[in-house]
Amino acid sequence: MRTHHGRLFIFGFVILFSSSVASGQAWRDRWQQPETIMDSVGVKPGMVIGEAGAGDGYFTFKLSKRVGGHGRIYANDIVERGLRTIRERCKREGVDNILTIKGRVNDPLFPEGSLDMIIMVYVFHELEEPMAFLKNAVPSLKSGAPVVIVDRDPDRYGHEYGHFMKIKEVIKIIRQADFELIRVHTFLSRDNIYICRPRSYAVPIHPDE
Repeated sequence: MRTHHGRLFIFGFVILFSSSVASGQAWRDRWQQPETIMDSVGVKPGMVIGEAGAGDGYFTFKLSKRVGGHGRIYANDIVERGLRTIRERCKREGVDNILTIKGRVNDPLFPEGSLDMIIMVYVFHELEEPMAFLKNAVPSLKSGAPVVIVDRDPDRYGHEYGHFMKIKEVIKIIRQADFELIRVHTFLSRDNIYICRPRSYAVPIHPDE
């Protein structure tokens, strides 16, 4: 009977945990609007995208669904635990268009010349060497491919969010890395979306009105 009760307890815990995760994701979906983000930066079926700092895969699986079976997502992180979580979920859900890559602090190690886009969500402010990271990402980009940075705007949230970078700081690093800013979207309630390219690929800036 103890074994039976133990199994019931574990089963119940798994249900509660899964429900909590789903609820947390739904809450984040409401304020971060991942579908709107993907629309605004041009994520389309068939694209090959590198996600830098994929973590446990919150955005990874949304990208995977959007690019579809003819596309591919390279999910990068420096922490193996998150990558393992992504691989386990892929196996559970039969997702076969996500490949995980354990990168370095200053290099995502994406495959050369393969990406239509690099995207990082709530990652840029955590990078130890953001300029080197951007420069080392360039060889993986196809000609004209953008890098998209989604990060919180601390000016909207006060000092408790001081570890996030102000818009001027992000733009300064982008330019120091020899990238050109293409556009900054500011329509989200909490975040800015920065779209940039290596300087040789750049087009004129068109910021939001």
